[in-house]
Amino acid sequence: MNSWLGFFLVIVGGVMQGTFFLGLKYVGPWKWENIWAVFSAFSLLVLPIGLAVATVPHIGEVFARTPGSTLWVVFLYGAGWGIGGVLSGLGVARMGMAMGVSVLLGVTAAVGTFVPLVANNPEIAFTQKGLVVILSVLTLLLGVGLVAVAGKKRDGSIRGGANPIQPAKFGVGLAICILSGVFSAMLNLAFAFSQPMVKAGAETGASQFGAVNAVWMVALAGGFVANGLYTGYLLTRNSTWPNYTLPRTARFWLCGLGMAVLWTGGVVLYGRGAAFMGQAGAVMGWPLFMTIIILISTIWGFVTGEWKDSSAQAKKYMLLGLVVLMIASGLVGLANKM
Repeated sequence: MNSWLGFFLVIVGGVMQGTFFLGLKYVGPWKWENIWAVFSAFSLLVLPIGLAVATVPHIGEVFARTPGSTLWVVFLYGAGWGIGGVLSGLGVARMGMAMGVSVLLGVTAAVGTFVPLVANNPEIAFTQKGLVVILSVLTLLLGVGLVAVAGKKRDGSIRGGANPIQPAKFGVGLAICILSGVFSAMLNLAFAFSQPMVKAGAETGASQFGAVNAVWMVALAGGFVANGLYTGYLLTRNSTWPNYTLPRTARFWLCGLGMAVLWTGGVVLYGRGAAFMGQAGAVMGWPLFMTIIILISTIWGFVTGEWKDSSAQAKKYMLLGLVVLMIASGLVGLANKM
């Protein structure tokens, strides 16, 4: 019963994470760094700290009981994830949206699944359940590849067949996207290696839900380091700090808060759902989480007109990719049943 509830919560979390980016489309004349700084402050600091304080009765005691090495591991993995977010923008700018995002998400899904599998659950790697999980990740990578081809064909048809990627930048962009994918997977590694902290939370009277919220508080604070430094740099370099005082932009702060609620809520539900899935939750939940994010963000792309002028062939590849991604989700559900 709990494992299927976990499966459902991970899906809902993925839907929330696949939707949060819509706010980026509706905040002009703010620039990217303006809305991202607000979003980062709410999603990585304000909401996680507030949620942890509200759900963990003795949070100071939880930190005191948690081994220092675990706190540092969770924080540093969170910081690594933040670096991955910064690198993603640099890599995508060199490779193009379709291929860049697909490479980094594929690497994120694979690393975030296989590292916990090998480190924490090696005994299930070659069982029927483990093999189905591995198959689901491979299917996910196939779906991501088809989405990449679709995006490439879409860009070509919209731009009259021109190749938007400069060959000289491709190798550098590929390396950056691979690094971004490795770093971005660290958010799941922070969760996968946080068990001493979760145990400390339980010992001090926190529910499992509250204990995991304490983990996110530490991990996401680590993630804020890279995001805060990078957006602060852009705000200064581009002289966009004054945008915060422009008239009729107060609602953009609410937009940033709404984005943060969706994103942070998605992370919290993923953690809750993975915990319900049991010992292998970080292994089965992560590929499902990635799959749903890609599915939902792609569907929103269609809804908001990103594919309006693309060729029929590009749309066919995209639909095929979505079908393959849904099959990957089904495989995770099958593994969850075993």
